[in-house]
Amino acid sequence: MKETNLKKIAQNECANWSLGNCIGCDVYIDTGYLERNNWTPVFLSIKSKKADKPCTVDKGCEYFNNFVVK
Repeated sequence: MKETNLKKIAQNECANWSLGNCIGCDVYIDTGYLERNNWTPVFLSIKSKKADKPCTVDKGCEYFNNFVVK
């Protein structure tokens, strides 16, 4: 996809988008806990390297690829 298309998709679909900046939220699931207990809590954390910085979807973004594209 073109860079402008990715930014437009991020603007419209990504929960981390805030006026062109990334909120930096990351979602984590402990798969070991899931295997042992058949359920798992979902953990949210803020990545300080991404938080309040311009969106980097054009350079590759793990959150975008895992949650928006899928």
